[in-house]
Amino acid sequence: MACIDAFFFIKLSAIIGISYMLNLFLVRYMYTLKILDIPNERSSHLHVTPRSGGIALFISFLAGLLLFEMPISFLFLMPLSIVFIVGLYDDLYTLSSKVKLVLTALSAIFLFLAGFDIQHFGTFLGHEIMLSFWISLLFYAFVVSGFVSALNLIDGLDGLASLVSIAILLPFAYIGFKYSDAFLLYMTLITISAIVGFLILNWHPAKIFMGDSGSMFLGFVISIIVTYAIQKEYITAISVLLLAAVPILDTLIVMLRRFIHKRNPFSADKTHIHHIFLKQQQGNTRKTVLLVGLIQILFSYLGLGFKVRDDIFILILYVLCFVLFYFILTPNEVRKNGD
Repeated sequence: MACIDAFFFIKLSAIIGISYMLNLFLVRYMYTLKILDIPNERSSHLHVTPRSGGIALFISFLAGLLLFEMPISFLFLMPLSIVFIVGLYDDLYTLSSKVKLVLTALSAIFLFLAGFDIQHFGTFLGHEIMLSFWISLLFYAFVVSGFVSALNLIDGLDGLASLVSIAILLPFAYIGFKYSDAFLLYMTLITISAIVGFLILNWHPAKIFMGDSGSMFLGFVISIIVTYAIQKEYITAISVLLLAAVPILDTLIVMLRRFIHKRNPFSADKTHIHHIFLKQQQGNTRKTVLLVGLIQILFSYLGLGFKVRDDIFILILYVLCFVLFYFILTPNEVRKNGD
């Protein structure tokens, strides 16, 4: 049973403090470390900014695991560390999107073999969908690598990936508290605390970015938390489409739009949800980030409270939301020109 007392909150405060101090250190010595984001035509910032925040997120997360004495095995830490290192290497030297997807998928396979697997896909039209071992393994690798990429893609404005991640994680903290599940509650709050310490300096105008090491790490941690909640049958696999709606919707809509216009699905553009809303908000970054965060909170609330026996209803609702958001997030000029 999860223990919540004064010492519990002291530990969380310590994680926030560790994250904040590490990020301050990374800002101060950014030219020594040389993990920098140089502004270009696609950037929303004007000054050279360190993108090493993922290092602080990773270290403060590990510190949180130690503080809460989490029973973590090598098979758990290994794939998590691989994803972080892949992201850090990309921040330093640049990797192609395909290479990052493959390496993340391999890390997901290690995680699957460590026991974080999903074989019960859900109930549709009264029939339970059970996946065989190999299909489940391949599907899990595809889904996890896809979600990690989705969170990475949405990291385009100061504080956006941080706020969206917190909005996704909060329902799982509630679930952990509701069911007195110490692993779920502690893992979620450790991650949120690490993000909060970073967000203080990442809020617009940002002094530091999380980089690919941070967004990939967070995407992978969220995948672990979601997998655990599904295994415990606190949620169904299909409900994740709502609980993590914003990055998933954004990626699916962007990919569909590129497919329609016969463009490379991995090509960069400025048609993501934050780009569209930023334009509508006349370049106000803070309002845009809060708006996108609020949308994710609403989806998270919907996913948490939408109780049905058949997952087909959640899928239908998600498809309707997808169609609605496609037209909201695809202005006429983008539909015609594809950019």
